Amino acid sequence: MQLLKKNIIPLAFVLIILLTVIFRSFWSVHFKSDAKKLARPSFIHSVIITQKLVGQIKGNKLFILLDEGINTGNNDRLRGEILWIPADSLLEKKNRKKILDYKGVILLVSADPSVSARIWMILSQMGRKDMFIVSNDEAPEVLKYEFRPDTVTSPEF
Repeated sequence: MQLLKKNIIPLAFVLIILLTVIFRSFWSVHFKSDAKKLARPSFIHSVIITQKLVGQIKGNKLFILLDEGINTGNNDRLRGEILWIPADSLLEKKNRKKILDYKGVILLVSADPSVSARIWMILSQMGRKDMFIVSNDEAPEVLKYEFRPDTVTSPEF
């Protein structure tokens, strides 16, 4: 009991810091909005922009290249700041700060559209607006074909 009375101030200080750390780790919200609400633009393809339309965007543009294999050497449409960030290191503190603080339009470029779509969703959930996925396709594959159900697995057979 004597030991407790002597060390009450340091124990109170440690307890306050411990409670603050616990509160911060459990109650911190990193994502700003609901995922269903943010996924809607990607389902209606309003976030996908073709390379032809990139030149029509006014203002500052930041191209984030998510793959090593993307060649920007002779592409006139990729005019603006170019930042190469591998998809797996996008959420590192320095990269995240550059992206979230950028004043202008962000264009995500990847050879695999699903990588760009995933990165778009993550950054949208973190509160980033004015982002587009640059696509090489004039008409995405999903829209080229009419959906027909598989007749082999149909309960009628």
